[in-house]
Amino acid sequence: MSGPRVRVVGVGQLAPGQSRAFELEQAPEPVAGFVLCHSSAGLVAYLNRCPHWSVDLDLGDGRFYAQDIDRIYCKNHGALFRVEDGVCDHGPCLGQSLVRCAVELEGDDAWVSLARQS
Repeated sequence: MSGPRVRVVGVGQLAPGQSRAFELEQAPEPVAGFVLCHSSAGLVAYLNRCPHWSVDLDLGDGRFYAQDIDRIYCKNHGALFRVEDGVCDHGPCLGQSLVRCAVELEGDDAWVSLARQS
């Protein structure tokens, strides 16, 4: 991993469907994100920004995932995102994606950084 990264403590202990928020130092200001434990995708991380309005997905409550529909969701306007790739498959930002972060597990903690764009 290169560039800014942050240690997110205890993500190895998360149960499927649970998430942990983090803040990544990024110029000109820090950006918020979350790591989600998923039953088939494992640990995934995204920035906490909806591509529709560039607002927080969770409205500050730290919950990003709806297990009954197996989607990450935006509480502001109901957009739904696939866990494995962050692509919106329902809502006003259809086809757009969440910004993915790279996750490197170290024991029960993880180092998270912005994923390289290919």
